Amino acid sequence: MDNTLDTFNLRKVILDSVKQTQFNYTIENQSSLSEKPFSRIVICGMGGSALPAELLSATFSQFGVNITQYPIYIHRSYEESPYIDENTLVLAISYSGNTEETVSAYEDTLSKGRTVIALAADGILINKAKEQGNPYVVIPNPDPYFQPRYATLYILKAILQVLIAYHIIDESYQDILTTLLQGVNPQEFEEQGQQLAQSLKGKTPVIYATELYKVVAHLWKIKINENAKTPCFWNYVPELNHNEMVGFTNPQADFQFIFIHNASETSRNIMRFEKLNTLFTSRGLSVIDIIVPDYGNHLANIIAMILIGDWTAYYLALAYGIDPTPVDMVEEFKVLMKN
Repeated sequence: MDNTLDTFNLRKVILDSVKQTQFNYTIENQSSLSEKPFSRIVICGMGGSALPAELLSATFSQFGVNITQYPIYIHRSYEESPYIDENTLVLAISYSGNTEETVSAYEDTLSKGRTVIALAADGILINKAKEQGNPYVVIPNPDPYFQPRYATLYILKAILQVLIAYHIIDESYQDILTTLLQGVNPQEFEEQGQQLAQSLKGKTPVIYATELYKVVAHLWKIKINENAKTPCFWNYVPELNHNEMVGFTNPQADFQFIFIHNASETSRNIMRFEKLNTLFTSRGLSVIDIIVPDYGNHLANIIAMILIGDWTAYYLALAYGIDPTPVDMVEEFKVLMKN
């Protein structure tokens, strides 16, 4: 495997990813924070900047919060979310600070008198918040080539600190991320990811998880798309058993299925995986079953699963002779949109 292709040292980014939870933030212009109670949360973001919102939604109960009390809605588009009302706390997240959909949502939501907090490393969002005296949080930018898809824990930690400031999460949860993830070591999964990458080379990956871990399957798909620059698809049981699996009666590509689940899962969805494995292999479809050790908490289990996907996507890029960091097509598309 040619590691010289990794021009921007993405390997080190993955190795250091769990350390992101140790960073502490200052909420600028915090004196302008509203003291009114909130009953829901809307997070505006696109691409890698929206991933922490999915992670938060999947693990909210670990931070002492009932999601039925504070439902989380993710807005991936322009203008104000339709789920916003006068009791909504809105976070606008763009790692670059220049994502046009998120900037549009930020401006439109602010114009209607809502409480909106900007989270970004720099750019338009931060500048607008500074100019208008609105609250904002600056996300770390370790180097100019750092990619939003690998800022997940940076952003998640920032979101938690904002929610603590708004009294949605108790202050005692300030360092909960570091505590929950203390047993997760990214390097432990590197060899497994390298082996998986070899199994995926030349094939179209399809990533399946149980409903409890569907955010993991989605993140694997994104990392494989952006690192290896190749198609990848995802879904979860039980939903896929009612539609998608039928499509592989007549497959039009060489698919490699990866089933991801946790060692502690014992639901009927695990039985669905077992029966689906039997169904697929009897039809000549290739399945790799990944059982991730149980770390004793849902967030750690999710992060461990994500790390396997990080390494798989990283080494799949190298197997294809591709630098895993740049996303040239995204940058080219942005230029086309500006023109």
